[in-house]
Amino acid sequence: MKIKLILLVHILLFVGGEKLFAQNQFEKYFINSTLRFDYQRSGNADTGIINYAHMKHEPFWGGSKKNLIDKFNYGMYRLMVYDSTTNELIYSRGYKTLFHEWQSTDEAKKVNKSFYEVVVMPFPKKSIRIKLQHRTLQHKFITDFEMVINPKNYFISKEKVTEYPTKKIIDNNIPEKSVDVVILPDGYTQAEMGKFREDAEKYAKKLLQWKPFLKNKKKFNFWIVEAPSLESGTDIPGDNIWKNTVLNSSFYTFDSERYLMTEDIKTVRDIASCVPYDQIYILVNTNKYGGGGVYNYYSLSSANNLLSEFVFAHEFGHGFASLADEYYTADVAYEGYYDLSVEPYLPNITTLVDFDSKWKDMLKKNTPIPTPTTEEYRNKVGVFEGGGYLAKGIYRPAYNCTMKSAVIDGFCPVCQRAIQAMIDFYTK
Repeated sequence: MKIKLILLVHILLFVGGEKLFAQNQFEKYFINSTLRFDYQRSGNADTGIINYAHMKHEPFWGGSKKNLIDKFNYGMYRLMVYDSTTNELIYSRGYKTLFHEWQSTDEAKKVNKSFYEVVVMPFPKKSIRIKLQHRTLQHKFITDFEMVINPKNYFISKEKVTEYPTKKIIDNNIPEKSVDVVILPDGYTQAEMGKFREDAEKYAKKLLQWKPFLKNKKKFNFWIVEAPSLESGTDIPGDNIWKNTVLNSSFYTFDSERYLMTEDIKTVRDIASCVPYDQIYILVNTNKYGGGGVYNYYSLSSANNLLSEFVFAHEFGHGFASLADEYYTADVAYEGYYDLSVEPYLPNITTLVDFDSKWKDMLKKNTPIPTPTTEEYRNKVGVFEGGGYLAKGIYRPAYNCTMKSAVIDGFCPVCQRAIQAMIDFYTK
C-alpha cells in the first residue's frame, strides 16, 4: 500500500511539475499580449513568395500558456518561432490560407496574384527568429521566409484599431484555459446590431449542443465585436449584387457560387483584436446558402438560411480541427488538391498509404477495408471510398457525417475525436 501511495505521489508531482514547467516557459519568453506579423503571399499555381508588410503589438493573448508547440502537424503552412540566442523552438502553429486553395484553381495557372495574410504569436520578451514554411505535396516543410524580430523595434505598431462595443456572450473561464471564439459581423448595419447579437448567441448555443461540444461546453468562451456595415447583406458577383460591408465578404470565391469568404484579412484581424481569441468566426447577414472555413484562419457562414446551423458547425470543423470535406459529388474549383501517393495530414480522410496513423484503431474487428456502403455498416466506423472532392482513391470514416452532408449534430466518431483532441490542446 505504501509503494502504491509513493508511486501516486510521484505521478502527481510529475504532472504538476510538467504544467508548472510549461507555464514557466511562457513567462520566460513571452508577455500576455500578441505580436501580429502581416505579410503578402504572392505567386501562381507553381510558385509562392512572401513579402513582409508590418508588425503590430495587440493588447490580448487568448491562447494557451502551456501548449506552445503545435503537436498536430495540420495545415499547409506553419509558423515557427525560435529564441534568437539559443535557437530553441518556443512557439509553433500550423495553419492554412486562401492562397493555397487558390493555387489549385484554373485561374492560378494563368495569372499571378497576391493574398494578404497574418500570423500571431505571444509577444516576446526578447529577440526571436521566425520562419514561415509551406508543406509540399509530399509533406516536406520548406522555409519561405525568415526574419529576426526585436520586440523593442519602434516600428512595431501600437496603433489602436477603431473601438467597437464588445461582449462576452458565453463566459466560462479565463482565456488561457478556454477555447475563445470571437464572432464578427458582416453585412449587419448599425440598426441590425440587435439581430447580430441574437444570431451570434443562437449559433454559439446551438454548436455547444452538438457532440462533442456538449460535454465540453464549459471550456468555451464566445465573444462578439459589434462592427457595423454601411449596407446590409454581402456581395453576390454572379447576380451583380455589390454591398459595402465592413469585412468585404463575397459569394463566388474562386468562382464557386456558394463559397462565401473574404480576402480582407487585415480588417478581419483588426476587428478581432478587440478581444482575446483563439478562433475567428464571421457571420454574414444573408439568406443565401454558403460559407467556408480555413484552418487556424477563420470560419464563416451565412446567418439566415434554413441550413445555417449545419453550415456554422461544418465550417467550424474546418477552421478549428482541420477536418476535411468528406463529400465528393459537388462541383468545386480545385484541381489536383491531394496527392494520392501520400497520406493526407487531415484527420478524417485517408488514401490508405498510412492508415495506421488515422482511425484504424477505431475499427471493429472484421470491418472490411475498404468498407462497403451497405446498411450493415451505415452506423459504424469504416473506410468508405469517396471524400476530399474525389470519388476514388480517398476514403472517409463514416457512411455519413456533418463533414459530408447537411446533418444536424452529426459529427462522426472520428471527427469527434479530432475535435476533442483540439479542445484538450487549448484548455489543458
